[in-house]
Amino acid sequence: MLALFLGEGRELLTRVDTGLMTLERSPDARASIDEVFRALHSLKGMSATVGLDAAAAALHAGESVLAAARDTGELQPVQVETLLALHDALREALDAAEQGRDAPESLRRIATRLDALVAHAPVVRDDRQRVDAARAVQRAVAVSGASWKVDVTIAASADIPSARALIVTRRLAKLAPVLRVEPDVAQQADDAWDRAFTLWLGAGADADVIESTVRAAGGVDECHVTREVSPPPTTEQAAQVALRTVRIPAQRLDDLLDLVGELLLARDRLVRTVRPTADEAAVTAMDDVSRLIMQLRDAILTSRMVPLSQVFDRFPRHVRETAGVLGKEIDLVLEGGELEVDRSLLDELGDPLLHLIRNAIDHGLEDVVERQRAGKSARGRLVVRATRDASMVAVTVADDGRGVDRARVVTSAAAQGVADAESLAADDHGLLQLLARPGLSTADAVTSLSGRGVGMDAVQSRVHALGGRIDLATAAGAGTAITIRLPLSVAMLRALLVRVAGETYAVPLTMVHATHLTDAWRDLNVLPPEVTIDGQRLRTISLRAHLGLPPLNDVSGHLVVLECATGRVALHVDTCTAQQEIVVKPLQRVRGAAARFSGGTILPDGTPSLILDINSLP
Repeated sequence: MLALFLGEGRELLTRVDTGLMTLERSPDARASIDEVFRALHSLKGMSATVGLDAAAAALHAGESVLAAARDTGELQPVQVETLLALHDALREALDAAEQGRDAPESLRRIATRLDALVAHAPVVRDDRQRVDAARAVQRAVAVSGASWKVDVTIAASADIPSARALIVTRRLAKLAPVLRVEPDVAQQADDAWDRAFTLWLGAGADADVIESTVRAAGGVDECHVTREVSPPPTTEQAAQVALRTVRIPAQRLDDLLDLVGELLLARDRLVRTVRPTADEAAVTAMDDVSRLIMQLRDAILTSRMVPLSQVFDRFPRHVRETAGVLGKEIDLVLEGGELEVDRSLLDELGDPLLHLIRNAIDHGLEDVVERQRAGKSARGRLVVRATRDASMVAVTVADDGRGVDRARVVTSAAAQGVADAESLAADDHGLLQLLARPGLSTADAVTSLSGRGVGMDAVQSRVHALGGRIDLATAAGAGTAITIRLPLSVAMLRALLVRVAGETYAVPLTMVHATHLTDAWRDLNVLPPEVTIDGQRLRTISLRAHLGLPPLNDVSGHLVVLECATGRVALHVDTCTAQQEIVVKPLQRVRGAAARFSGGTILPDGTPSLILDINSLP
């Protein structure tokens, strides 16, 4: 029960955080007040069930604050601030419960603060609130689950019947929720519409009031109001009923993926062994089994996909607090949160994005005075956008700040002994490589946010470990955009299989730009240090030399043009054999071992193959 509570509790706290961020901008957003209230109420009941009494008491105090806000119609800034503190303390309490520790003392202190806010909350009773209270009483005494069915016919004399129907609908919506309208607005606009329509209203008004409201709209010929229990569900309600979720440990999904990977290998071995001598019926059966296995694989991969919003939801609070510390005003825009990626990738993506957001706030965006002096809006704009980029996901963190100070980066890099820092900083790609150097920082002093030179270094290391890459675009005075490109899944990927010295290695296809034969250098008996491909000079790397294998006099084979951390390079291999989808198996890291491989896989013939870490190439 505790494990179930921890999972659901953290989701509810995310909803609380999102709602409070909305209320900070719009204190009178009634829907957000109600949403946060419901989330805290659910958390309170769950906390009491699993014996977290301190959390339940603090949540009860938070409920009281929100109940008072329902009366006044808005939350005060001090109330929002205290509820955010409650959110943070509750997260600490969940972590403590998971580790078997006692609840933090901060919960008791925050409960006391919340109680004090309730004691001093203003009591407001205006006409609008009296009307709301009357409606609440009406709904409370109404038959549970009951609604009203309202049949309306627009008069033939009405010039625009669809507009008249819309007026009727809007007036009724003020009395009670409109659950459904038939025919809908689009159908009412059709010339063939016969001017008759039906509405289903939720409980909250009586029949006489409904009928008088309809007729007061004007242009109505007939109106009949009848009570109906269990009204037809709306499309949205039907979708909610159809949607069912089951919570299972993530490890089970990992185990299922491993099993389906083994099943794919077994299928391939079966096909290679049986198909050459099988009759037509056996071939048909194998094809059916193969199709079902592929569908099973796709279903398991789909079940591992989760929306990026699970990471994006953390950012509004982080931006708010960081901007407050630095005295800056920032508008955060989140786009593409509905895009889904593999769960294991999502777990690794949060920290790099937080690093980039922190850098944008601290280094990129100016304070109010500097922005106004530059003729910009006082509030900076920070955009986090996720888009689909072929077989990859691209997440961009962009700001409209001052841009990267190239001269300052050159000075810092030169102080570290980088001889060609100025030439590297001339273009965005080289500038990114300088920014990602360990220990390089353009900050004047070390603070809790920056100054140690590990931000971009950490981001690039994590992204490269996931088989992705980073792009930078910056302009002085206009801002900076940093884009992370990652495969949608790190559990299965398309790979180019290459052979060297009789062994097969896998190269992630997302890193491969092109392949070329090397017959032109057969007579040289040596691999040139650089080659020209499609008008571009590329540095050559021998995979044999990279793996520590003895060189051969024969340099025929293939050049694989790769996009790696240092730019585009040409990797020399003995031959390219095939493209194939592979199941990635993690490798146990051995202390002191060279990091040349990012994982392993099993080939269709049952032999193992190592996956090359392209970003480890020299």
